[in-house]
Amino acid sequence: MDLVRKYKLFFALMNVGFVGNILVIYYLTKGFNYAQIGTAIAIATIGTFLFEVPTGVVGDKISRKTSVLTGLALYPIGTLILILLKNFPMLIVYSIITPLAVAFISGSLQAWLFDNLKHLGREKEYRQLMKDIKTITLPISATTVAIGGILAQLYGFTLPLILTLILEIITLIVAYTIPEYEFQKPERSYLTHTLQSFKEIRRPELLWLIILSITIVMATNQFRQFFEPYLGNILAKILKTTLVGTLGILAVIEALVKVLPKLIGIRLRDKWSVKAYSLAPVIVPIMTALSVIYQNPLWIIALGILVTIVHTAFGFNLGIELQHRIPSEKRATIMSIYSMVSALAMGVFYFIYGFVVDWLGLAEARLLFALILLGAGVSLKAGELLGPLKDVLKLKHLEAMPNPMKK
Repeated sequence: MDLVRKYKLFFALMNVGFVGNILVIYYLTKGFNYAQIGTAIAIATIGTFLFEVPTGVVGDKISRKTSVLTGLALYPIGTLILILLKNFPMLIVYSIITPLAVAFISGSLQAWLFDNLKHLGREKEYRQLMKDIKTITLPISATTVAIGGILAQLYGFTLPLILTLILEIITLIVAYTIPEYEFQKPERSYLTHTLQSFKEIRRPELLWLIILSITIVMATNQFRQFFEPYLGNILAKILKTTLVGTLGILAVIEALVKVLPKLIGIRLRDKWSVKAYSLAPVIVPIMTALSVIYQNPLWIIALGILVTIVHTAFGFNLGIELQHRIPSEKRATIMSIYSMVSALAMGVFYFIYGFVVDWLGLAEARLLFALILLGAGVSLKAGELLGPLKDVLKLKHLEAMPNPMKK
């Protein structure tokens, strides 16, 4: 099996998930409240903040493959804790192990793939390869998420969690078979390498992209955060059942809202993909507000689909742009710093959001934060349209492609 096919298989296995975001309902069934869940999520994101740079340096100084394999080995440990979950301290332990695993993988995975393609003289294929990978992985993810939700409703959460554990072990084995071509370690010390990477990320062409990304991720996650119990409670009232009784429906809805639309977002023609990238700061928070103003299940599902399409197109373009702007020898560390800063922002957000939901109610909190993030998005768009941010937020990697906007 050649390199590209191995990567496609690897990414397909990584994106198989039998639980998805209905995991929040699993927490609720275990007796945790929204404040506890929000605290656990905040710890997980702050854990990412703490772990990202050290693990990124592992990717740059030791090996990208070693870093990814370490992260993949930690995933089954976290899943095993979920299967045995009985109290809040166990949830906290899971919330520490998971971001550590993510941190080992996050910066190094893309650097490993991009540098392998660069070694083979195929780096210009990166954008198309990522489209092909997403085209394969997203339908698989949608199917397994739906199956997992139905299994959770019929037999409880243990079965889908065990299936997840098995697939995580298989994914680790497949990753081990993928080579790493001519990895060269930087000659600088750990401290010097890290400080220079921090200096690099302060360049306006990277800094403002990261600020834009954090704003969009926060707005999207605000739409998605507690989305399942929010919609589940509405469905439970209509269907005259319990929240747990809606698990199967919610899993199918998650596939429709969060997974399948990603395929559309990835496969958008470049012209429309760039428009989604440009309008995301304003569109996403507006859709969150509209989901509160009119609380109809079909309307909320439709908005969720649009949010996913826009966010996926935005993330796809931003991820490729970052890979082209970052020097190869600092790629894993800088991507880890980016994830670290994003995690810190999201950690603070999740912590505050969980308590505000308990204080105001889920619908009221969604509307309040949507308006706050809309203000941030409008500010970024104003900076872009009025000139100061126009050049730094532009997708420059498309200029190197032949007639990119005609595709």
